[in-house]
Amino acid sequence: MIPLVSFRSGDEHTLALEYVQMNKANLLTFKCADLSNPGMLHADNILAVHYADGGAQGDAGAVEILYYTQKDVQILYGNYAYGNLNLDAVIILLPMLKSLDSRYCFEPPYPFGGKLDIPVGWKYLYMGAMNHFFVRQEIAERTGEFIKTVIDETGGWEAFNAIAWFCGASNVKD
Repeated sequence: MIPLVSFRSGDEHTLALEYVQMNKANLLTFKCADLSNPGMLHADNILAVHYADGGAQGDAGAVEILYYTQKDVQILYGNYAYGNLNLDAVIILLPMLKSLDSRYCFEPPYPFGGKLDIPVGWKYLYMGAMNHFFVRQEIAERTGEFIKTVIDETGGWEAFNAIAWFCGASNVKD
């Protein structure tokens, strides 16, 4: 069961179009906290995760976690390829990432033949260009029309940020 998150309310399709407009107008910049100590996190409070392979397009090696605290929903950011993020500590919290990490895969990682391990209670979306998105099933069900509309309008690249916005993560420009 997900914690008590304050989701945006209203028609999901309308909310999706609002998100797309704000994004196109460059009105969304999310506050990010440092993911320097993943061992201090509680796995039950993780709502979603964006994992970029070390050779991914975009921010290669990035890990973004949408995390619920008693005060708010935060985005935690670290980079294992070009920063100091300990990916092994993140994998302890999110074991599904192990099937994407080439250090543990005997086959090339998904989508190039490797088998993806998706735990019960999670949904998966391939964002493209070796970027991966996992979201708690309860949130995926609650945001189904919203995320479908965002992806139809912008592509899979926006999945993590769109869910972060829907769950009330802090926007620098608010």
